[in-house]
Amino acid sequence: MPLAGQTLFLVGRIQGLTRRRLDTLVRVREAKLATRPGRTITVIAFGHSAVDRALDDGRVALPPGLPATAALISENVLRRQLGLLPPPAEVDRSMGRAEIERLSGLSPNLLSCLVLFDVLEPVDERYAWSDLVAAREAARLLKRGVPIGNVLEASVALRRRGGTLAEARLAEGPTGELLREVGGQLAELSGQLTMFGGQQKPRSIDDLLAEAEEAEAEGDHATAESLYTTAMRADTADPVLPFNLGNVFQAQGRGPEAKVAWQIAVARDPAFAEAWYNLALAAEDEQQMDLAIAEYRRAVKAQPDWGDAHFNLALLLTKVERCEEALAAWQRFLEVEPMGKHAATAQKAIALCRMKIQQDKKQTG
Repeated sequence: MPLAGQTLFLVGRIQGLTRRRLDTLVRVREAKLATRPGRTITVIAFGHSAVDRALDDGRVALPPGLPATAALISENVLRRQLGLLPPPAEVDRSMGRAEIERLSGLSPNLLSCLVLFDVLEPVDERYAWSDLVAAREAARLLKRGVPIGNVLEASVALRRRGGTLAEARLAEGPTGELLREVGGQLAELSGQLTMFGGQQKPRSIDDLLAEAEEAEAEGDHATAESLYTTAMRADTADPVLPFNLGNVFQAQGRGPEAKVAWQIAVARDPAFAEAWYNLALAAEDEQQMDLAIAEYRRAVKAQPDWGDAHFNLALLLTKVERCEEALAAWQRFLEVEPMGKHAATAQKAIALCRMKIQQDKKQTG
């Protein structure tokens, strides 16, 4: 289902995306991202962090207020529609849904749940051999009494480390966590399920992120820093974690540490526009104008319709009298926000840049 014309509601979060960036990507595809449940929602996307909404029978609990008629899509399906993930690999997909159900012993609801959380990734309701292997492994664990939520968490953890449930054989640990069977011995799933020892079930990265964001919102920067740092050690790919940590450092006046954290964020995702923007602001505060300009350019390249980034770039180019570049930047800003609150400022700056360019031409000849 194309996103154009749809109203999307996200349950959970999408790894590596801030809410603001997700909203922008959805708007670029001529759709709308809803901020709260409502009857107008036509598509509900489930982030991998929402595995706790899976019920034992395979049904998925929807937040109150969402229409039962809305289409349900997975995180990876949404990523592909937003252009953030390549199409599925071209492999033989000769099995239908009924065959997968029969060969795995899974109920229709359980199979749908595995698809919704990308344990299985059919294309046009056609399944590959790897899907059958993953379905059988999930069925084996479920028959042993492992909760569906644990199976989904394990699959998410494996995917974040480059693996899949089809490639791993899992077993329950002493406290109920899922571990890998390797050479007849049990090995930990790095990251999501094994960040803490002891007799309590380890917290997932998404749990840590939620706790960290809550602490940050409450101004408890020490707790937020500790939680973000712990999550970063476990997940070395998600750029949101160091980005948020940098914001915590900035709120404490720890500018150098904030810059390092934002640099980690853009190293993890060179298209992370918000981190480039923060780095540009920091460079501008330190009077490193060339660096700030370069980083604003990276921000607008990563997110071409971000008006604030275009405005700051144009304003800085004007301040340093790079008028040819400033003129082009102001014109681009007006293309992005022709009726915004800074439109009048942009028009005046364009006139000023043109006047300055003409003066320079007369002086040179």
